Amino acid sequence: MLKISSVDKNSIAKRIGLKRDDEIVAFNGEPAKDMLDVAYFDSQSSFTVSVRRGKKLLTFTVKKDANLDMGWNFCDESYIEPRWCANKCIFCFVDQLPEGQRKTLYVKDDDWRLSFVSGNFVTLTNLSDAELSRIKDKKFSPLYVSVHATDDDVRRKLLGNPTARPIIPLLSELAESGITMYTQVVMCPELNDGDVLKQTMEDLFALYPAVQNLAIVPVGLTKYRCGLQPLQEVSKSVASKTIDMVEAFDAECFKKTGAHFVYCSDEMYVYAQHEIPPYEYYGDFEQLENGVGLVADMRYQFDLALRDATAAKKESFTVVTGVAATPFVQQVIDKAKHLFPELKANVVTVINKFFGETVTVAGLVVGRDIIDILRGRDDLGDVLLLPRVMLRETEDVFLDGMTLDELRKTVGKKIVITTDGYDFCQAMLECDL
Repeated sequence: MLKISSVDKNSIAKRIGLKRDDEIVAFNGEPAKDMLDVAYFDSQSSFTVSVRRGKKLLTFTVKKDANLDMGWNFCDESYIEPRWCANKCIFCFVDQLPEGQRKTLYVKDDDWRLSFVSGNFVTLTNLSDAELSRIKDKKFSPLYVSVHATDDDVRRKLLGNPTARPIIPLLSELAESGITMYTQVVMCPELNDGDVLKQTMEDLFALYPAVQNLAIVPVGLTKYRCGLQPLQEVSKSVASKTIDMVEAFDAECFKKTGAHFVYCSDEMYVYAQHEIPPYEYYGDFEQLENGVGLVADMRYQFDLALRDATAAKKESFTVVTGVAATPFVQQVIDKAKHLFPELKANVVTVINKFFGETVTVAGLVVGRDIIDILRGRDDLGDVLLLPRVMLRETEDVFLDGMTLDELRKTVGKKIVITTDGYDFCQAMLECDL
């Protein structure tokens, strides 16, 4: 149900006569499906919209500049309810969660609509022919696709879905219709690495530029895998070989197109103990949310802020982070201290007991592990600095359900949340803006 909650004053919606509580039932005489139809027609210059108002069915004609918004707002129930995943991925992180957490953590969504709206990675295994036609007809682009392998037998094994449709013909059809795609592989040693990964890179690059790029992400394994299919951790050796192969393949792509095509995530470089590439390597950082280029971006922003810094703040600081980010954090703090020796800052590395010590990223650090690592220490500064990625996107809550206020009361310290490298530098140093 697409129910209007309000229309903006002096808006196009107001001018043509739309009102609060009108329920949109059709665009151009075709049934309205969801908020994607609203977004699509909001970007058009001419269309009709039919609404149900009480017992009346009314149709309004819209003529506007395509760049102007309609100025309509919708009730919460109008927004997309995620579609449940049809796969049983052998590496699914949700299956590796401990029991007793908040219900939203156990939601397995795999909805192409959220891929378009929010950049969620989806497998497209539950995509109907009618939905495929809708994507192509209305040019819902870009999409973010979890490929994992272009060898269909390997892919079906990884997805735990023996009926998954062949992926390359599907991506080719989308490419021919002008749909842009960003892709990813969750790499599981001895399953989709090595020759399988090489084939995947070749097959996807053959669809460039419709397939804009590919991220290779190491599989994440928690300690809660009892009863699940055994999987190997990504070792230093495997990570190193993968990086060498990916960078060699990408170098050939760059020669042909002048753009980088395939990237390993920062975590792969951490596992391999390789230096993370420079800022310029990552182009427009389209896979930043996938952990690709986070360190390079943070380092670049920190350096920008450092140029504007004039003095260290008088407070002392303790930076709380995960195992993977510790070397980077220590590096930029040392750089700041070299310029401002009076800066009082140290780093505390949180070992992930909640998910298991193989989980090293800061985004999966939980409140109780922070408390455990800080308990009894006498070297804590006046202020604790925590990265925003440790908290839910819209709430100050850690993955274990602990709130930021609860953490603050327990440790008895001022806590500052930083969102990026620039913000991180400004938290510790006085900067002229």
